[in-house]
Amino acid sequence: MVERSVRVREVRGSRLELVIRGFSVAYVNAIRRLILSDVPTMAVDFAYFYENTTDVYDEMIAHRLGLVVLKSDEALAKYAPPEACRDSEPPNPKCFVEIFLNVSLDDDAPTGFYVKASELKIGDPDVTPVYPDTPITYIAPGQRLHIVAYARLGRGKEHAKWSPASLSILKYTPIVSYDPSKATEECLKCVSAYKDVVKALKEGRPGVLELYGLVNTGGLRYCAETACRDAISIRYDPSILQLVVEGTGALRVERIVYEAIKVLEDKIKTLRGAIMMLGVKRG
Repeated sequence: MVERSVRVREVRGSRLELVIRGFSVAYVNAIRRLILSDVPTMAVDFAYFYENTTDVYDEMIAHRLGLVVLKSDEALAKYAPPEACRDSEPPNPKCFVEIFLNVSLDDDAPTGFYVKASELKIGDPDVTPVYPDTPITYIAPGQRLHIVAYARLGRGKEHAKWSPASLSILKYTPIVSYDPSKATEECLKCVSAYKDVVKALKEGRPGVLELYGLVNTGGLRYCAETACRDAISIRYDPSILQLVVEGTGALRVERIVYEAIKVLEDKIKTLRGAIMMLGVKRG
């Protein structure tokens, strides 16, 4: 049995790479899917237009407001979950945070300007735009825009605007077995795009190399079947999984994975309870 372990290979900004050993593909893939579909974040869900004389329709501005990424780390504890707010409407403070946008320009203004997310006045200081320079619309001289909007917690399975990650990938780890004594110049030239493999083939001793990161191994497989037929071979190990997550910034990327695991545990508890109600005894 493979020993279970989780290693953080890289954390850079909103990107996280994990190397996961000994866990089933089904379990880790469930986490990958829940990252995209079930981890809640804040996003605008209601927008009431009191005045809009810009050149952009209400519906388009409302859509852009919904796609403004809002910081949600503190909101997860402060606001009710999406299920509890399903039948609720603004301005219920347990479910919604109020957002104001009121901008205008005089007729004699020399030029217009872009209204950005930084112009939003949000009723909760813990819920702020992650990217303040996100453009919402353009205000020309003599135009006015007055909106009251409400954001709530939601899940990616409702709408992509609530998904905390833009990327969630699970892959097997490529394992390269190599024998430098059989590597020809033609082989080294073929695998030149794979620096780690080239380095291993020049070391002089046979060995095994694990490749990490989002490496496209299509070219390496081609080389293994042609110029490097005797020098390298490649296989994919399902017991060593790589999970790569890139967050939108709504939640810290480590928090995204943690919340996904919590969601999976809750689903398992719910299923277990339903089965127990059927009278199924523990084995």
